[in-house]
Formats: sequence, structure tokens, C-alpha cells
Amino acid sequence: MKWILNSPRPSLNAARAVLLILVAAFSLGGPLRLAQAQTPGPHYVVPEGEALSTIAYRFGVTIDALVAANPGLNPDLVRAGAALTIPGSPALAGTLTTHPLEQGETLASLGHRFGQQPATLVQLNGVLNPEQLYFNEKIVLLEQGDALTAMPAGRAYPATAQLGLLGLSAAHNQNPWALAATNQLAPARLLPQALVYIPGGDRPLTGLPAPLSELLVGPLPAVQGHTLSVKLTTDAPATVQGTLGVWTLTFEADASAPNTHYALQGLPRFLEADLYPLVITATLASGQVVNLVQRLPTREGEFLSDGPLTVDPATIDPAVTEPENALIAAAVAPVTPERYWLGPFVLPSVGVERSQYGSLRVYNGGALTGFHTGVDYSGPIGQPITAPAPGVVVFKQLTTVRGNATLIDHGWGVYTGYWHQSEQLVNVGDRVETGQVIGLNGNTGRGTGPHLHWEMFVAGVQVDPRQFVEWAFP
Repeated sequence: MKWILNSPRPSLNAARAVLLILVAAFSLGGPLRLAQAQTPGPHYVVPEGEALSTIAYRFGVTIDALVAANPGLNPDLVRAGAALTIPGSPALAGTLTTHPLEQGETLASLGHRFGQQPATLVQLNGVLNPEQLYFNEKIVLLEQGDALTAMPAGRAYPATAQLGLLGLSAAHNQNPWALAATNQLAPARLLPQALVYIPGGDRPLTGLPAPLSELLVGPLPAVQGHTLSVKLTTDAPATVQGTLGVWTLTFEADASAPNTHYALQGLPRFLEADLYPLVITATLASGQVVNLVQRLPTREGEFLSDGPLTVDPATIDPAVTEPENALIAAAVAPVTPERYWLGPFVLPSVGVERSQYGSLRVYNGGALTGFHTGVDYSGPIGQPITAPAPGVVVFKQLTTVRGNATLIDHGWGVYTGYWHQSEQLVNVGDRVETGQVIGLNGNTGRGTGPHLHWEMFVAGVQVDPRQFVEWAFP
């Protein structure tokens, strides 16, 4: 028997109430149950570890309202497995459950997939704007039988100005009136881009409009300083464009998979945790345009703070740092359509990691001057530095801040940088392979001792390079 405590210090009366309930339960020899709810409405089975406050928030009601709807409910002590009546929807009956919103899913596709009325979904989830739904959001569904699935397979087809409900029905050998009833549509009021769900086939029903067949966004959750991969597969050749918030996504075709497109986007270290619209547009050879919009939640990362550092004042002078930053930004701006790597990256040095990506930094006792844009590895001068993945050298210079600096282009907007080298062993234009020695560890530029600073840029954004070691992008 497990309990969820919502109050860190239960009152004496509450403790006595618990004792009485336990005595009653064991004396009757049966499980604990709430008194029969008097308020009509659907009920929700409390899962393991969920607090009453969380339940109240999810359904947009107060704790007092839950207590009133469930006579005998102790707000300080809620048993996992208890069935709570949820007030506010007296005309509904059944068991409430949740479903994580899959990529590309919409309220309309959920309604068809699980046999839910759109108005019921809006009411249960308090939806004001369907476009505000986001990846992995827990959508509340109403179970009114042994199974939720009403239409397990099918495709969603967007209507066009030339191809309305009658045209779609004819193209897919469907009865237009039955199709209108299935989609709860008025045939004469079918607008362009409205989705019509046609049952049948062997694909699980999703919210992706044909010819979009698969959307994968990951790794999730999306975190500050991480890289995000967007994969889109279409049934037919298409040109794919997209945006994520203010960033333009550059989609590249995967040579090994027909009609599969990838875009990689770095998320800045100080990106505000929020919902960002992911907008994808696919244009077919026929000229048909298909749009998809879904929101992506981002969260803050966990970063450290480095101790105060003392460096040459010339290396933190904005008159020096800003032109050098602009030089590097220009070098990593082009997006090479060829991807040179396959699988995870490897570490470029066998030195000990001494400073992580994202750490806050203060130089020479001054104010906070930003964050650590890469990962530092300590090691003696002359220790070999190796390429973490195949690529092409696009930058080799002696700079004030970065010292002897080398940049490798790995394709698809992914670049890695190697700062503070004592010696550079490759030249611009060289093709390098995984494990090839590209330079030697040093102490040139801004630093407090010999080390390698390893940096990564994805779509022009500085990100944590260790993620590419742990995850096989794209």
C-alpha cells in the first residue's frame, strides 16, 4: 500500500485520520476506497507518485473543487490507484487517461485515432489555440470502453483549391458522404489545407499530412547548448524548407535514404526556455505545398562556474575579441551540402577534461564576461591532437585570443575548432580522417597553461561538442 504525501508536515488530525483509515481497512480485510463520488463526471486514476496539486493543475480545477467532488478525500493523503471524479464536465462519463503528443500529431488526428470528439478534447485539455500544442505534451483522453483506438490506420490528406472532398474521395475510392461523416466535415465547407483522414492501409494514423510520412526531432528534451536534429521523410521527391523560432533550418538530402531530409540546429547557451514553433514546408514537383506547424519546448541546461581567471589583458580587449569573433563566425557560416562523417565523433585528445562547455567565466577580477564556448583538455605541450571525425580544413591562423587555431568543416553546417596549439600540422583544403593528427597541444593565445580548447559550431551556434561523441547525429 503506497501513499502520496502532499504536505511536508501533516497535521495531528490528519495523522489520526490516517490511523483510523488503516484500522478500518485491515479490520474489513479489503482495499482502501474513497467514498462513492456524488458529483457526476469522468474519473481519473491517480498514478504512482502524482500529487493532488499536479492533478488539479492538469485539469484546470482547484484542490477544493476536487475535494468537493470526491467525498471522503483527504487532500493531504491521496492513495495511488484512487479513482477521482474530475469536476467541470458533468455530461461526460468514463475514465480519463493521458497520451504524450507524438511528433506531427494534432487534435484532429487524435480525435480520429482514438474516437474522440474535437469539442471533448478541447474541453478536457483547456485548449485555446491548437497550434500551441507541443511535442510530448500529455493530452487528456476519455476512455469509454475497453479500447481507445477507433481508426488505427490511415493517412491525412490536405485539401487543395483544385482537389476538395469529392476529388479526394474519388482519388482514394471512398464514399464522399461517409468520408465527410468520418471527418465530421461539411463537404461544401472544406477549405484548402484542411486535413481529411482516410482510413485503411498499414500505417498508424498520425497528424502528418501526405506526402509527409515521418517526422523525427531529437534528441529530446531540447536543452540550451545542445544540437537538435530534424528528420523529415516524404512519399515523393520534395523540396523541404523550415524554421525553428528565429532560425532558418537548412535541410539536406540523405544520399543513403530516398526522400529523406535532415536539418541540424544548434541551440544557444543562453536560449530562453520557452515554446518555439517548428514550421516545415514541403514543395512537391507538381507545385503542391504542404505545411506542418508544431511547437517545441526547450529547457535550461545545467552548467558550472569556473573560478576567476587571470589572463593577458590584451586577450579580453573588445577591440581585439570582436574582430576575431567575426572572423571565426564568417568561417563557419557556409553549409556544405555533403556530410563527411558517419556515426559518433571521438574525442580529439587524451588529456584530462578541465573545463566544461557553458561554464560562466570572469577574467582578471572583472565582471562576468560570458561563458566557456567549448571543452578544455589539459596536457603537456606537444601532445598530439587528433581529428574527431572526417572533414575538410577550412581555417588555419595564428590569432590573439585563440592562438594557433584550426577549423574543420564536417559538412551540413557542423564545424569543430582547435585553439592554443603549439604547432599546426594540416593546411586549408586538406581532407582529414578520424584519428589523424592535426596539431600539437600548446599554450598560445589566451590561457592559463597548456591545454586544448575544443569547440563546435552547428548552424553557426556554439554548442557542446561532447554531445556528438555520445549521440550519432543526424
